[in-house]
Amino acid sequence: MTYSARILLFISLALLSSPIFSEPDTSSDIVLTDEQDQYDIRNAVSFLVDKEKNLTIRDVLKADEGHQFQKFGKTNFGITNFAYWVRIPVMNRSKKVRNWYMEISHPVLDHVDFYIPSASGYIPKFSGDKLPFHEREINHRNFIFELPFGHDENESSEGVFYLRVESESTISLPLEILSEKTFANRNSTEQFVFGLYYGLIFVMALYNLFIFFTVRDLSYLFYVFYIVTFGLLQMSLNGIAFQFIWPNSVWMASYAPTFLIPLLPTFVILFSRYFLITFEYLPRMDKVLLLSSAVGLILTIISIFVKISSVLGILAVFAMLNIPLILGCAIYTLRKGYRPAIYYLTAWLTLLFGGVLYGLKAFGILPDIFLTNYGLQIGAGLEVILLSFALASRINMIKKEKEEAQAKTLEMQKILTESYARFVPKDFLANLGKESILDVRLGDQIQKEMAVLFSDIRSFTTLSEQMTPAENFNFINSYLSRMSPIIQRHNGFIDKFIGDAIMALFQRNVIDAVSAGVEMQKYLKVYNEHRNRQGYMPIQIGVGIHSGSLMLGTIGAEERLEGTVISDTVNLASRIESLTKVYGSRIAVSESTIEEVKKEGRFNFRFLDRVKVKGKQKPVSVYEVFDGDEPEQQDLKIKTRESYEKGVKAFYAHAFDEAKIQFEKVISLFPDDKATQLYLKRLFPVTHTAKAVEEIED
Repeated sequence: MTYSARILLFISLALLSSPIFSEPDTSSDIVLTDEQDQYDIRNAVSFLVDKEKNLTIRDVLKADEGHQFQKFGKTNFGITNFAYWVRIPVMNRSKKVRNWYMEISHPVLDHVDFYIPSASGYIPKFSGDKLPFHEREINHRNFIFELPFGHDENESSEGVFYLRVESESTISLPLEILSEKTFANRNSTEQFVFGLYYGLIFVMALYNLFIFFTVRDLSYLFYVFYIVTFGLLQMSLNGIAFQFIWPNSVWMASYAPTFLIPLLPTFVILFSRYFLITFEYLPRMDKVLLLSSAVGLILTIISIFVKISSVLGILAVFAMLNIPLILGCAIYTLRKGYRPAIYYLTAWLTLLFGGVLYGLKAFGILPDIFLTNYGLQIGAGLEVILLSFALASRINMIKKEKEEAQAKTLEMQKILTESYARFVPKDFLANLGKESILDVRLGDQIQKEMAVLFSDIRSFTTLSEQMTPAENFNFINSYLSRMSPIIQRHNGFIDKFIGDAIMALFQRNVIDAVSAGVEMQKYLKVYNEHRNRQGYMPIQIGVGIHSGSLMLGTIGAEERLEGTVISDTVNLASRIESLTKVYGSRIAVSESTIEEVKKEGRFNFRFLDRVKVKGKQKPVSVYEVFDGDEPEQQDLKIKTRESYEKGVKAFYAHAFDEAKIQFEKVISLFPDDKATQLYLKRLFPVTHTAKAVEEIED
């Protein structure tokens, strides 16, 4: 059952709360005894219709003498423009009951005037929601009048009372006479039930409002609007709102039920749209729901300014039309696999069941017990709880979908990151202070102190000429895939591949770069053994290392970016690597690098030369680290190091004879030392052996 159905339920129950009876009992008086505490007097009263609404009590008494009062067999007159007089003959035969009260259990009547017989005539007591609540004789949500029966012999024990009723809304007269005890017990039970019920309604409203501010889901906000509106509508219909919320506002007492009736389905529709996600499952029907909610707002405004009786029928039709609309949307979304819709439907069925129990009790089919008497409130309370469960289920579903989407996004992001990392190193991004390649912008840059390593395959052009393009690619990939992990193991990252060449950066310290270069040279022996088994020629590589300040950043255009390093440090490292061919060394390093090597003390090195490289005005000192050489070559360089260093020192001191003596000592032990051969060539360029000249030129 939908919210709109709930409105109809209240309207219909208001019309059905006093059922149509068969021909009433012909007994003239209502007899009160000690054996009975509660009397339903609707069968025992008679009515006079005041069509002009101008009869006085004197006119009514004359009409009574003329037997103009009739028993209509009903006490529910619906929406009418007449006033009704009710004749209530009562005879008190009780001895134990101290006070008797007459109760009219329809608190939305405009005028309720009770006329009590006395020695001097009839005394009126005025009530109704057109008067402030504090003017009522008894503080109660219903209209309660005390019957003036006492136990004094001089007091009358019988009389005829008259009741005048007039209202713009439905006129229903569920009349009862109650003993003081029954009235007190019923009032106590009602206070407990209504306190529990409305407490639940407004606590759930506050709870869901808090959740709305937490999750910012509009379905929670419209649900809060709905249950607050529904709670106020119920409180208006049963008189509690007039008693406790607006006791001094007779306008609210009369009009609140009217404008709350169209406002309720408006919030129902808006809540249902967001809860059932009709804009996704039913986009066309969603437009109809929006239109219906707009109509509801218009009717709400209109009902404030027009006569209640003129608009109440329209409001009932509006509410009725929304019933199949909302239920149909709920069933459709449930069939589409939207599981929270089952809570939605269950909630309305619970309310419907409670309403049916109450209606069957009103028709006298079911006994008047707690469950049937408060079936509507019980059903509505359970419905509010179930809808809260429905909202929780919806949030859990959305949360699960969001988590799944986030997991997929993270998985895709991971895949993309891993894919990007194959082109742009993570360390490059980290140095720029970026978490993802997506964060990189043109011109991002940072200055760093780093070591730069260049490596290159010797005579690669000659090798590539002997291979097909496919073989060239396979060879380069085979070589680079073996060298890259070595650089990574030593805390470096490859900035770029330049054909067969590698440019790597080391940000921790220069020793990592030297260690990587040494291991690359050592691993090359293993790789050459593999190539030999495959029938390929062995290769040699040169490694150049220099450290210093450099700029790391992005260059290019917005549509095509490239990460790179720009610095004199990079250029010098490249030039040093090219000198390995000239001096026949495997690893050549700069003076700044060798200073760190000296501190470390675990690598063997020797001075090569002072070289004026391209782009530099002053000569640059170049050293050789030979831990990556073949073991026998390392031994020879260590044995000849003393003579070699003396020869170099003499050479730069222009003591050429001494230099010649020392270099010849080196050659006698290590004839293939290309660096020594180069120095001898400088000393004796003409007499140098042809072999030495050939090797140097090569």
